[in-house]
Amino acid sequence: MKLILILVAVLLSVVSSAAPHYHRTRPRVPTARRIIRAVPWKTVLAGGAAAGTVIAAYKISNGVEDGIKTVAKEKPEVISDAISDAISIVDWFIRLSVLLLVAGAGYLLGRKWFNLRLNTTKGYDHGNLAE
Repeated sequence: MKLILILVAVLLSVVSSAAPHYHRTRPRVPTARRIIRAVPWKTVLAGGAAAGTVIAAYKISNGVEDGIKTVAKEKPEVISDAISDAISIVDWFIRLSVLLLVAGAGYLLGRKWFNLRLNTTKGYDHGNLAE
């Protein structure tokens, strides 16, 4: 798989950097070769890397799923402990997210109130009646 991706990347880098030696006076209908030439090789390489990452993640998730099924059949108490630990972690994550959301909202509202207060008192003499 890696060899194929590397060969495609090398091939497309050569094709995309090649330019015709002549100029036509009328525009041509885009062909597959022109479309491939228009796409930078870095974009193709990034797409191949992303596809490889997705495929690897899919295969790893299948392996993890098979492992969990095997452990669930042999030792169900281990799975119940793991699920309770995962729920505990999710519970703390939700609490932390809500706390950060409330703190951020409080900060933004306080900052807006402070700026509003400063802008409404700007230019006011604050009771100086010397004039």
